[in-house]
Amino acid sequence: MSAWRVVALVAGREIRERLRSRAFLVATLVLLLLVGGSTALDRSLSGRTTYRVAVTGRMPAGLEAALARTADPLHARVRLRVVASEAAGRRTLTAGDADALLVLDDDRLVFRANVDTELAALTDTAVRALRRHLPPAPELTVATLEPPDAGSSDAATIVAIVGALLLLTSLAVYGQWVVNGVLEEKSNRVAELLLSAVQPRHLLAGKVIGIGVLGLLQLGVVAGLAATLLAAGAFDAPATLGGSVALVVPWFALGFALYAVAFAAAGALASRQQNADTAAQPVTLVLVAAYFAGYVAVSADAEGTLAQVLTVFPLSAPLVLPARSALGDVPLWQHALAVILVLASISGLVRFAGRVYAHGLLHAGSGLGARTVWRLGRRT
Repeated sequence: MSAWRVVALVAGREIRERLRSRAFLVATLVLLLLVGGSTALDRSLSGRTTYRVAVTGRMPAGLEAALARTADPLHARVRLRVVASEAAGRRTLTAGDADALLVLDDDRLVFRANVDTELAALTDTAVRALRRHLPPAPELTVATLEPPDAGSSDAATIVAIVGALLLLTSLAVYGQWVVNGVLEEKSNRVAELLLSAVQPRHLLAGKVIGIGVLGLLQLGVVAGLAATLLAAGAFDAPATLGGSVALVVPWFALGFALYAVAFAAAGALASRQQNADTAAQPVTLVLVAAYFAGYVAVSADAEGTLAQVLTVFPLSAPLVLPARSALGDVPLWQHALAVILVLASISGLVRFAGRVYAHGLLHAGSGLGARTVWRLGRRT
C-alpha cells in the first residue's frame, strides 16, 4: 500500500471519529452562536449611522426618500444639504461639514480622502432607482479631493486583530485535539496495533491532516455564516477583507501543520490522559507568545523592523503575515520567504516529531524525559 494511501486512511478514520463526537458539533454550534450574537450586539450598540451629503445640480424629485429607503436596511440615514455649486460643495467637504458631495450634473460622488464604500453603494442604488425609467442610468463615478490616507482604517485594524485572534484560537483548540487524540491511542493501546502496520510519520501525518480538514470545515461553516451576514448588510467590512480572508485559509493550513506536529509530539511525551493540558502547555505558550509579540510589533509599527522579522519567522508568520496584510501591502518577497521558512520548519519538525511520536506511543503509562528527547532529536 502506498504512503499516501496509508495517510488518507488514517486521516479518514480521524475525520469519521471526530464528526461523530458531540464535542465537535457543540463547538461548531457555539462558534456559530458567537458570530451571530456578536453581530446582533454590534448592531444594537452601534446605533444608526448618519451620513451628511452635499448635493449640487438638478436634483430629481424623491431623491431624499430614495436614499432613506436604501439606507434603512443598512441601519443608516442620509441627510442632504443643497449647495449652490460644485465649488461650494468642495469647500463644505474640505471643512468637514459633509461626508460626500453628490454632483448630479455629471454623476459624480466626491469624498474628501477615503471612499466610504457603504455610502457610495447606497447613493448609487438610490440614484439608479430614481432613473430606472429614464435610460441610460450610468453608475456614479467615485472620486476624492485628496489622496487616500496612508494610515489603516479602524475597520482594517479590527480585521487584522480579529483575524489573528481567530487563528490563535483555532490553532490552540485544534492542537489540543491532536494531543487528546494521541493520548487516547496511547491509553487504549491502539497505537501498538497501528504502528505494527503503519510507519510513525504516516500515522502522524494522517492524524494532523484529518484534524486539519475538520478545522477547515468548521471554519468554513463559520465563514459562510459571516459571509451571509455581510451580504445582508448586517455589518460593515473594509475593502481589504477579501484579501485578508484569502490569506487566512492557507496560513491556517501552514500554521496548523507546524504547530499540530509539535502538539502531537507533546502528546506522545505525556504519560496519561489526565496530563493532556500539561503536555500541551509548552507548545501553547510558544503560540501565545508569538501572537502577543506580533500584536505588539504590528500595533506599534506595521512596517517596522520587528514586525517584518516576525512576518517571516516561522513560529509567528502564520499569525503576523495575515494581520499585516489586512493593514497594508506586504512585499511579495516577504510572502515567499515566510512560506519557504515555514515549510522548511515543518519538514524538520516532522522528522524530529516522528521519532518522538513513535517512541512515546510505545511507552504507554510513562512519559519521556528530557535526555531521551534530546537523544531522539540528535538522531533526526
